[in-house]
Amino acid sequence: MKPSDRENKRYSTGSDNPIDYEEEFLLSILSRSKGTKLLDVGCGVGTIAVEIQKRGFDVHGIDFSSVAIEKSRKKGINAVMCNLDEGGIPFDDNSFDIVWAGDIVEHVFDPIFLLKEILRVVKNQGKILITTPNDVHLFRRLYLFITGESPQSASYRSWGFCKHHTLFSLELLEYMLKEAEISQYQIYSVIKIPRLGIRRHTKSKLLGALLGGVFIIESKLV
Repeated sequence: MKPSDRENKRYSTGSDNPIDYEEEFLLSILSRSKGTKLLDVGCGVGTIAVEIQKRGFDVHGIDFSSVAIEKSRKKGINAVMCNLDEGGIPFDDNSFDIVWAGDIVEHVFDPIFLLKEILRVVKNQGKILITTPNDVHLFRRLYLFITGESPQSASYRSWGFCKHHTLFSLELLEYMLKEAEISQYQIYSVIKIPRLGIRRHTKSKLLGALLGGVFIIESKLV
């Protein structure tokens, strides 16, 4: 099954794009932003795009699922279908004040190319907002050490496939940002302790690399 067919099937059954702690954090960053035209890369069914739109932004979305695009459009989002692995982002240079790419860089085959595309379409003095999982935090390392399971084992056992083509660490993330020539950025890490209901973000690279479950990148271009 093609990835787009798989996502069409998933979205047809009612799957959504939930707003988690990291999305709420990015929405708080948007409240301090002056830009008005925003691109949501991998917009899905438009759940997050609608929340951004409520805050007064002119939101455009892209996704490779035709079902997701149709649902986004029904919610009033100007959404375009495209395959990031084949043609990149279908907009001209310097088209957007802000580019939002939530949990998408780990899904494409060439994350560096996507990061370059994001940099290309954002305006000078614009902003880039990205989230991606930390796949090698301490608890994940301990679990793999104890069980000997592949990092993709749970995905295949649960769904029969793994959608993450890149397993990110802080080191790899910063390497890719450098290769894409995104130099001005701040990385936050989200630390979650589910049973205690604790969720916090930190700028500490050490804490983020060891305990962070999600990386949040805020890049302010100059």
